[in-house]
Amino acid sequence: MTERDRACELFNRILDQSLYASLVLQYESGFVRTSVMGVLRWLSRLDFVIATFAGRRVEKIDRAALDILRLGAHELLFMESAPYAVVSEYVNLTGRRANRARGFVNAVLRRIAAGPVPEPPDLATRTAHPPWLLERWSRLFGEERCAAIAAANQQLSYPDVLLLGDEMPPDGQPSALVDGIVKLRRSTADLDRARFYPMDEGSAVIAAIARATSDDILDLAAAPGSKTLSMWQRNARVVSNDVSITRLLPLLGRRAGRQPAAGETPALRLVVSDARRPAFRKRFRTVLLDAPCSATGTFRKNPEIKWRLREDDLPRFAQLQREMLASAIELAGEWCVYSTCSLEPDENDAVVAGAGFEVMDVTPFVPPGARSWVADGVLRLTPESGADGFTAFVLRRM
Repeated sequence: MTERDRACELFNRILDQSLYASLVLQYESGFVRTSVMGVLRWLSRLDFVIATFAGRRVEKIDRAALDILRLGAHELLFMESAPYAVVSEYVNLTGRRANRARGFVNAVLRRIAAGPVPEPPDLATRTAHPPWLLERWSRLFGEERCAAIAAANQQLSYPDVLLLGDEMPPDGQPSALVDGIVKLRRSTADLDRARFYPMDEGSAVIAAIARATSDDILDLAAAPGSKTLSMWQRNARVVSNDVSITRLLPLLGRRAGRQPAAGETPALRLVVSDARRPAFRKRFRTVLLDAPCSATGTFRKNPEIKWRLREDDLPRFAQLQREMLASAIELAGEWCVYSTCSLEPDENDAVVAGAGFEVMDVTPFVPPGARSWVADGVLRLTPESGADGFTAFVLRRM
């Protein structure tokens, strides 16, 4: 199987099975990862270009041929490949996957390669975002900042890692936002997960906020466990809870791999229960709830999400978040840290309102490098920071 065959297969799987690209591609590197992530990132702009040169709407193009055209158009427009080779390779790929469309794919790709390629007329198509979402962001942030967020989402995505020791990975750059995180300029496919654990620096900021409130913490919706590991490394006693044992498996490996010496932080404790009906009777001094959400702050690393999300999904997320926050409030002896990787007030300010705890100024708990992203006492980290977007509140029992 060629790299282009592999890229086409994985792209199809992500779209057809609604899979997360970050999981499907976690062990891929080089051409395959760049190609698949690039097509997902620029999907609507690629479709605009294809429709322009095909002379028909993309909905009228056979799906197998369309996906090959998307991959080919992306390589022609965004990768430094020889145009004649790109056309030839994707025509051959069409022969293996959609033979009747060989002539059509050949003609469209040749036209794109010859150019000129027209500039899309609107911001949504130019930056490859759903129009409804940019309309929301324009109202929330203003047009200029909306455009900046959309542009940041389209930057090449490289993973960040949590250091699990003192060794720096090759070509790593320490995060400017939070200690213990290294930004990479390549895939984590060949990194030792026992020493470098994938974790976005925005997520690490949330873990640092929770750890700053106390050293007795329940991570109520913990999977995949990076925040738990980060707090544990900072000598907190952490109970890590999630509804899915499968999603906690990486933590099982970390717990088994290191037993504490005398006087050290206790081993990780893992619990499987629904955060809406958690299996705890005691209170914890701090409960961290990083709630499931629309993930509108994570499009740079998870571009497929923006094509699945609908505006009417937001109330459904908000209802789940309110139910989970009610549990978190009940279990929090003093502090509750509520966060999401969403930029939407529907899932943040509206959920926290009326929770029954006092909303504190988050600033004293935020790592110094991230304090410029605090507004009105709330952490509002957006993608121009170079990290995933996160919103976070610190709540205190009155």
